[in-house]
Amino acid sequence: MTIIANSDVVFTSTAATEPLLNRAKLEATLDACQALMLFDISVPRNVDADVNQLAQVQCFNVDDLKAVVAQNQESRRQMAMEAEVLLEEEVETFLVWLRSLDTVSTISSLREKVETIRTQELEKALSRLGSEFAERHQEVIEALTRGIVNKILHDPMVQLRAQQDIEARRRAMQTLQMLFNLEAAGES
Repeated sequence: MTIIANSDVVFTSTAATEPLLNRAKLEATLDACQALMLFDISVPRNVDADVNQLAQVQCFNVDDLKAVVAQNQESRRQMAMEAEVLLEEEVETFLVWLRSLDTVSTISSLREKVETIRTQELEKALSRLGSEFAERHQEVIEALTRGIVNKILHDPMVQLRAQQDIEARRRAMQTLQMLFNLEAAGES
C-alpha cells in the first residue's frame, strides 16, 4: 500500500479471485487531496467498485476500456468514411483533368496554325504600310492581332477542355482538326 500512496497511476492485473483494493484500504492509504487513477485489467476484478465513491479516485476496468476502444473505433470508422468521400471527389477531379489532357495536342495545333496565319498576315500588312509606319506602330499592331486571336480562340478552347463526355470531346477535336486542317498542319 506504500507504493500506492506514492503513485498517481496504478495498473492491476493479477489472478486474484477477490478484489485487492477497495474503498476502505484506499481511504486509509491516500491523503485526502491526493488524486489516484486506477486501471484494473484483471478478470475477475482486482479493484472493488466501491472505490468510485472516493472523490479523488478514478477507476477504469476492462469494460470501461472496451467502451473507450469501441468509441475510438467508431470515430475512426467515421473519419475513414469521410476520407473516402474526399478521396472519391479528388479522384473524379483528377480524372476530369486527365481527360482534358487529350485536348492539349489539338489546342496546340490550332493555336500554332492560327498564330502562323496571324504572323503571315501581319507581315503582309506591315509591308504594305511602309517601313516608316511599320517601325513606329509594329508593337501596337502586333498586340492588336494577338488580342484578336486570343479572343477568337478562347471560347472554343475552354469548351473543348470542359467537355466531360469523352466521346463528345473526341468528336469536337475531330471537327476542329478537320475544319482547320490541323493534321495536315502538324505533318508539314
